[in-house]
Amino acid sequence: MLNRPYLFSFILLSVLSMGVIQPSPAFAYHKYTIPIEIRSSDGTFQSSFSISLDNDAGGVTLAVADLGTDGIPEILVGNGLGNEPRVRVFREDGSEIGSFLAYAPDMGSGITIAACDLNTDGQNEIVTGTQYGGGPHVRVFDHLGNPLGPGFFAYAETFRGGVNVACGDLDGDGVGEIITGAGVTGGPHVRVWTQEKNIWNVREEFFAFDPSDRRGVLVHTTHDGNLLIASQRGATIQTKTFVIHSTPQLISSSSLTTTEKGTTSIAEANDSFFFSSADSETIFSSNGSSFSATSLTGSSELSAGDLDGNGTDEFVLAPARPLFGPEGTQYILIDLSEQRLYAYENTILAHTFLVSTARTPWETPLGKHEILAKIPVVDYTWSYGPGDPNNYSLGPTPWNLRIYPHVYIHYAWWHNNFGHPMSHGCVNVNLANIKWIYDWANVGTPVEVRT
Repeated sequence: MLNRPYLFSFILLSVLSMGVIQPSPAFAYHKYTIPIEIRSSDGTFQSSFSISLDNDAGGVTLAVADLGTDGIPEILVGNGLGNEPRVRVFREDGSEIGSFLAYAPDMGSGITIAACDLNTDGQNEIVTGTQYGGGPHVRVFDHLGNPLGPGFFAYAETFRGGVNVACGDLDGDGVGEIITGAGVTGGPHVRVWTQEKNIWNVREEFFAFDPSDRRGVLVHTTHDGNLLIASQRGATIQTKTFVIHSTPQLISSSSLTTTEKGTTSIAEANDSFFFSSADSETIFSSNGSSFSATSLTGSSELSAGDLDGNGTDEFVLAPARPLFGPEGTQYILIDLSEQRLYAYENTILAHTFLVSTARTPWETPLGKHEILAKIPVVDYTWSYGPGDPNNYSLGPTPWNLRIYPHVYIHYAWWHNNFGHPMSHGCVNVNLANIKWIYDWANVGTPVEVRT
């Protein structure tokens, strides 16, 4: 008798050989847009443009830097969760200058981004890291997006909390350093990296907070050459400022109390620091003021720079990856109004993707459920009566998570119209995402369905 793993493989190969789970070309897969906003330093809206994303709910990360020699900064956009790891460069008016892949195309955790002059050539280089779910691989590119070496792993290669990046000249020698901070679930480990003979080495390292702290640390180089550290998770944003010369020296510390679950980014504008919310549209200032941005993801990202050369910094804002969610080791949230599934692990958003739930007159049951069973193959056949046009027989279908009697999260090979109601009550998922959620979820994982 075949044991369970081999039995699943045997059944799956049999189903594949029948040709019944080839993805259908019916309906076009959707590409969405998100807004990039330009605002004055007091939060007043100035202009905006839109960019396309395959997975708009993953948001983006931002940096502002002059990648040429004209003194006019460009806007750097790093793709977020569920998108290819691409860096795109835009002018203030929204015209795209170019783009490049920072990692392998299938690395979908999202990327972090920074830019500064790392080799005194008078042009800024681009630095990338990974968001939660990716290994701590830091890479460096020239101003045109050409890789400058293979990069380095800022922490243990097995760490999957992501790596926050910044860069700038911290010791006044005219050469920029790369600064890394371990992301959420990692210790508050900050490292300062310098390059020698094309090899990146740790020059300084320290724990910004108690070594047992797992909130994650954001890193930011200030205009006056210091290093600002901020806790990433929690309603209280704890900050520390260090001078990095021979050894790191703490020169100030403070905290900012909010009603949010955390922060996604730091920006400096006109001698003040600003922090974006991980679960709202609010931007908080170190002086206690705040303003709201436009966010389609429920989370905000910001950067700042003098985009128009008038001597005053402007903000660049965009939707960010919504990092923090419901409590628990695992939690699945299905939003019917968005036709989207969110998967959280240890309260952190691990994945999100479009689904298709019930179309009228059928219903996907609202409320709180759980994974009742993981079933390798289900034959979806149902009769409403002889000759009823709603009868269906879809054949053996792999990867099925039962959440309610006769209701499953399952692969839908017969359409590609995800993002729109299509089913008789089940939650339809495409091939790549059903493989992921089937492997990730466990029996007993909570599932919430909401409108």
